[in-house]
Amino acid sequence: MLLAAMMLVQDAASLEAAGRYADAERARRSSYEQAQRRGAGTVATADAAEKLADNLAMQLRLADAEPFYRRAFEIRLAKRGEKHGDTARSLRQLASLAMARGALGEAEALARRSLDIQRGLVPAVGMELAWALNTLAEVLAAQGKAFDADPLFGEAIVIARVQGDADLAILLNNRGNNFYRMATATVIPPMFRRRAGATRSVVAPSDQDANGGLNPLRKRAFLAQGRDLLDEAMRMFTAASGADHPDVANLLNGLAANYRAAGMPVEAEARYRQAVAIKARFLPPDNRDRIVGEWSLGDLLATRPGREAEARTRLRAAMAGAMASQARFRTFDAAASNELRSYAPVFATSIRVAWRLSRLTSVRAEPIEAPAP
Repeated sequence: MLLAAMMLVQDAASLEAAGRYADAERARRSSYEQAQRRGAGTVATADAAEKLADNLAMQLRLADAEPFYRRAFEIRLAKRGEKHGDTARSLRQLASLAMARGALGEAEALARRSLDIQRGLVPAVGMELAWALNTLAEVLAAQGKAFDADPLFGEAIVIARVQGDADLAILLNNRGNNFYRMATATVIPPMFRRRAGATRSVVAPSDQDANGGLNPLRKRAFLAQGRDLLDEAMRMFTAASGADHPDVANLLNGLAANYRAAGMPVEAEARYRQAVAIKARFLPPDNRDRIVGEWSLGDLLATRPGREAEARTRLRAAMAGAMASQARFRTFDAAASNELRSYAPVFATSIRVAWRLSRLTSVRAEPIEAPAP
């Protein structure tokens, strides 16, 4: 029985490493159910609940993940107490879920509580502290406090480099995107594609004229620093997982947004296209990462003369995915409303492109008067 359980866990981990998150869910559920049967209130059950929740979070099924994260937290608080690393990790995961719901005050309180516990542990647990720093940084960035978040992202990266941790690439990605935030005064929502509490941010289109009051030289410097970090993360992800992986696609999306903000639309378009091609192979049309990919490419094409028709096709795909994604919610609650609002720019850009196309069509259809004799 123990050997079978270990094989299930190994199979699930291998599938998740390959980006096959939905395929791994069955093994994660089976492990959780076995742990429940052996003892519902045990630490082993908490660990299995967390792994199942991580898997669901990787699939962006956050409403499904939350009960399992809460179950893990309740067991750990009862068994381990407040000042334990496992309890701190659960708090961090709950902070990430609150952030995804848009409850940023709650998320910050949970993230600070988690970080305080991690800083107080002796000896300090390296990567757990790095993830606590990252989570609080993501919460602050989601509140529009990118400059306050940056030192926390930087500290997390220093720890990961010392530890030689494989997930350094996620932290590089997050700080790279934060430089984009600082350069463009953009709020980038967190995305999950990794376990909650190890959140990875994904850049969506924004007002490219915004610069947060920065002078052009400083803006270019921030974007260049961000590209360096994203390029390093890309090399790490590609070496570990291959070039055809959803995480690589999201890094390409961040690089593309950076190039676009730097005034390099050709470089941006090439990376957006690479990202969309990867996502189309791995992800269903209603997956948020894929919606963001279609939207990002469509939004860029909408600014390029003569590309309106493809822009409309891309934006229509993003709109259809956005509407289909609402089926993940059991009711139209605050979380569903928050997600739908986040897609408002997709619909606005699509309407703008459709209007421009209709104007072009009407101009072409106007009869040409013969010159007067």
